[in-house]
Amino acid sequence: MSETLLILGFIILLLAIHDFFYTTLSASGGGFISENVAILSDRIIQFCAGTIGRKAYDYHGLFVNLMILFVWLLLIWLGLFLVYSSNPEAITNSSGRAAYNWERLYFTGYILSTLGMGNFKPVSPFFEVVTSCFSFFGFIFFTSSMTYFISVSSAVVRKRTLAKSINNLGNQPEIIANKLLSLDPSYSYQQVHTLQELVDQHSVSHQAYPVVHYYSRSEEKDCFSINISRLDEALSIIVYSNKGENLQEEIGLLRAAISNFLQNLDKNFSRSLPNIGKQLNEQDVPSYINEIDSKNLNERRRILKSLLKSEGFSWNNVIAEE
Repeated sequence: MSETLLILGFIILLLAIHDFFYTTLSASGGGFISENVAILSDRIIQFCAGTIGRKAYDYHGLFVNLMILFVWLLLIWLGLFLVYSSNPEAITNSSGRAAYNWERLYFTGYILSTLGMGNFKPVSPFFEVVTSCFSFFGFIFFTSSMTYFISVSSAVVRKRTLAKSINNLGNQPEIIANKLLSLDPSYSYQQVHTLQELVDQHSVSHQAYPVVHYYSRSEEKDCFSINISRLDEALSIIVYSNKGENLQEEIGLLRAAISNFLQNLDKNFSRSLPNIGKQLNEQDVPSYINEIDSKNLNERRRILKSLLKSEGFSWNNVIAEE
């Protein structure tokens, strides 16, 4: 028996299984493997978008999700194959002949797919136990993956609902600000409260299921980055221009919800977001902002601009009419 292959196989299995369960069941973010696979997949999509156009963004999140699932499966398959390969006599066919390498690879996949053992079988108690454990794990792997994808799909729907709700208010920050200020007060309260709930829900989903971050859209009006930037800028207009005195408390709560999301984005996704610099250009500072508040606005804009750039946009897309 090759102890090196056995140890290496179990190390790969432990790393992959830990990453799988942490990502799918902890609701606390992604594991080390899934996080790096997501970043690599994101860069592939960015390259494709630069080559074939924005249509590539419609497949952004789907591609990242499938790549993570593929790497999990590949690592578990490889790890278990190395464990079986540590003893060439461990797996035999129906006539008692030891399996070849490609036959052990086939047997490994057959076990993980929960189909059974087929025409090969383990011949020692240790490998019989290993086979039983990973037959059971294969069932857990696929059911947990499906449950995770359903949760991610629900989070993506909430993300797109938020983007659509903002877009319905207007396609420029000034239009959104004027719309919130001109509506009947009771309806304005309801709109702001609904937006706050949607932002909070997305912030929680974004942290629990990081792959949600990579779901985008090719059309500008449907993109989350554009719409959340427009909403935040509209709230800045209202707050710093001292308009809408009756809405200041509700606007403050909504802006705080966006602040929490931006802090999480900056803390947990800095590696996947492009660096756009720390300072605002002078022409970016609007007339309604004073010098004391410019530092806060600068930090918000820095994160939002980085989010925009990750989807192929700039600040001009936020302030210019479509």
